[in-house]
Amino acid sequence: MKKFVVAAALAVLLAAGASAEVIGTLSRSGTSLNEAVKSGVEFRTSDAFVRSLLAHVFDAQFKPKESTIRFYDSFAMMQLALSKGEIQAISAPEAVGEYVLRQNPDYTLRGFVIGKISVAMAFGFLEERAELCKSFSKAIEDMEEEGKIGIFARDYISGPAAIMGNLPAVKFEEFADAQTITVAVTGDMPPIDYVGADGEPAGFNTAILAEIGRRLHVNIKTITVETGARAAALKSGRADAVFWFQVFRGYDAKQDDIPEGVITSTPYYGWNKSVMLGRK
Repeated sequence: MKKFVVAAALAVLLAAGASAEVIGTLSRSGTSLNEAVKSGVEFRTSDAFVRSLLAHVFDAQFKPKESTIRFYDSFAMMQLALSKGEIQAISAPEAVGEYVLRQNPDYTLRGFVIGKISVAMAFGFLEERAELCKSFSKAIEDMEEEGKIGIFARDYISGPAAIMGNLPAVKFEEFADAQTITVAVTGDMPPIDYVGADGEPAGFNTAILAEIGRRLHVNIKTITVETGARAAALKSGRADAVFWFQVFRGYDAKQDDIPEGVITSTPYYGWNKSVMLGRK
């Protein structure tokens, strides 16, 4: 499991090839390795076990330069560290990086990488909620077949609202005498997973979630948690489901970063291109 966790970070972080830099990335979601990759922990790209993973992630000719990878519990924490000069770059999925660049004139694109390992969005559940997981998966599959997910991606990720930074709030339908499903979101990865300054959920993931609630005829309630606390939110009973950022569809594992007792739905959005951002 350890090699997958670190490989995920490397696929995002090593594009710019800058020397002696500290680069921020998100900590993991609660696997048995959580203590090894919690907020503030660092890896050196010169570490032997890190370099041994590169062949699984990049072509053989890729030669990263020396840098340090530091983990953070939220994208906002990474941005704060960058503004203070504590790190020199932050990593982000392509859609998030492009959004942040458009909204922050002090940022600049440092580099990008297209990895061999893809990352996808899904919902996470405890194993005992397998029927709820199946219901979410069926709704996602139906939405995909109907082209609905592509419409949401256009409207919330690549369309004019996302380009202008005016992500509309997403309204959840309310159903009398229906079950309420509590879903944990991170809220600071616009335009994918986002909560506005007014506290209202917005963005692509929330639009997907609202449509699932409508199709399943259930009420949806959202709570905000840090990336590294998603599994804990499930296991504590605070949330029935969580947005899950790390579903790897890679070379010898279809899923990774999945704590014991957690299952995931059918994925609905993915990427294999990530960017590094720095300050001008």
